[in-house]
Amino acid sequence: MITYSGQPIAMRKLRSMNIKNPTISKVKTKTDTEMVTGKSQDEISFPVSLTYKKTMSLDGKNEIPEGTVLQGEITGEHQPIFSSVTSGSLGIDQKSQLLKSIQSTFDQFDFPEQRLKIGDQFSINRPASMPMEGSTIDIVVTTNYKLLSIKNNIAQFELNQTYQMTPKTMDNSFTGEGSGKGQLSYNIENSLITDYSIKTEIEMNKKLDYYEFDLKTINELSQTTSQLTK
Repeated sequence: MITYSGQPIAMRKLRSMNIKNPTISKVKTKTDTEMVTGKSQDEISFPVSLTYKKTMSLDGKNEIPEGTVLQGEITGEHQPIFSSVTSGSLGIDQKSQLLKSIQSTFDQFDFPEQRLKIGDQFSINRPASMPMEGSTIDIVVTTNYKLLSIKNNIAQFELNQTYQMTPKTMDNSFTGEGSGKGQLSYNIENSLITDYSIKTEIEMNKKLDYYEFDLKTINELSQTTSQLTK
């Protein structure tokens, strides 16, 4: 939800642009993917592909076309590194955006190598950035993982996130913060995230010359991944 306030001339301008005040939108996405691993050529790394079987948002649209495939490689027990996208309908920029987004998602799951006990916790920081009004907001997403249980070789984690936002141009016109809670299922034998869900809430305020806006977003993401070996 975006709420605008400011001088009358600015508010009239927003109305003339058919911008509703407040502007309300909901984001909820559910994704089913299939990961296929191939045979290793050197017993160190092996090829991997990630296929989008189904992706639906709250409005019923396919956020990512069904059949979209990412190709990459897995080395040792690390998370996959993807290098290409095959899709019949995505453009070059969309493919590049998807590749960065998916890689960023998997990078946050590159767990520490030490053995964990039930109740143990660890945190991972993930940098990001967001353009805003001719400037850039640097974001650090800190995700805390708490191991809840291990059953049938599946580890269950509780997730808690915090968002630290800092504008590159240091002034008092921007403030922002965020948090998130979720769950994660991790297949220990295959080093694979099989289920991942999280709900995040982000609040931002930006002051401009004639008006300011408050932004509040609530995002829900649910992703299920199955694995095949060829």
